[in-house]
Amino acid sequence: MKIKKALTFVASSLLMLSLVACSETQESSTNSNSSNEKSDEVMKIKLAHVTNDQSAIHKGAVKFAELVKEKSDGQMEVEVIPGGQLGSEKDLIESTQIGTVQITIPSSAVLSNFVPKASVLTLPYVIKGNNEREKYQTFVKLAKTDAYKEIGTEAETVNLVAFPEAVWWVGDRHVTTSKKPVKTPEDVKGLKIRTPDATAHTEPFKIMGANVTPMNISEVYMSLKTGTIEAQENSINQIYTNKFYEVQKYVNLTGHMTQNELPVVSLQWWKGLSDKQKKIVTEAMNESGKYMSELQLKANEEELNKLKDAGMEVVEVNLKAFKKATADTYKTFEDKAGKGYYEKIIAAQK
Repeated sequence: MKIKKALTFVASSLLMLSLVACSETQESSTNSNSSNEKSDEVMKIKLAHVTNDQSAIHKGAVKFAELVKEKSDGQMEVEVIPGGQLGSEKDLIESTQIGTVQITIPSSAVLSNFVPKASVLTLPYVIKGNNEREKYQTFVKLAKTDAYKEIGTEAETVNLVAFPEAVWWVGDRHVTTSKKPVKTPEDVKGLKIRTPDATAHTEPFKIMGANVTPMNISEVYMSLKTGTIEAQENSINQIYTNKFYEVQKYVNLTGHMTQNELPVVSLQWWKGLSDKQKKIVTEAMNESGKYMSELQLKANEEELNKLKDAGMEVVEVNLKAFKKATADTYKTFEDKAGKGYYEKIIAAQK
């Protein structure tokens, strides 16, 4: 009888152990499936910018989103939010720093408020070339140099990641006016002109004696219409797609700044990506930059004629006089960008 009871106890114990093991296996399997399900979740990414949905920048951003989705087999999806819906360029950079927006595409000038070395790229007549296409090719080569890559290194110190070889070309910026043409720096004195909110934009015009009003681009059309300002400066594509020809008479070909956008992402978000995901984002940013740049170059060429057709008068300016009047602008930025960095960028173009 004792032997029978012992055998019964052993059998019961083995059965219980078997049930526990089975339960743990099932739980492990459930957790494993749950983990796999999590890995199959689509990563949602916000990309916000300030230009209108007809701009080459927006079209480039849409291309970026398409490439990311394609390269990730649908595991990464980018929502593109245009038109400054989430704030000004400054606001969007700050949102990217803290990670509420993952990606933004600011101009070099506005980014220079956070990354001072970027200011050198926007100084008057700093990028060499006889026309926009030549300047674009110069910039593409410059973007591969060690001097240029210092901007990316500095960006990480303010919680941003830049893509040095991602060239998003906007091109030469020109002054438009409503009351009088601008042919020489003397014509700029006292001019009520809007620029973006960045010292790299405002300083050259202050040097020439203009009355400068920094303003978000979404406010410019109405401010021109009401006479709050009488002038603004932008690329041909932005002048056309924002319909400034309805409230401006002259497009003055000052070409005082050559603009390139510098896409940046949140450093915090970037650190959470796998190496494969980082490669996808980097490749997509470079490829969409080439796509956007070609659109912009073509638009700047074609839309100058469209501005003429819309009634604007195209004014050739005294470029030599403008270059001379703004030649010392770089000195304003030496303390922040680093003494000698301007000369490095000039030398890197040779």
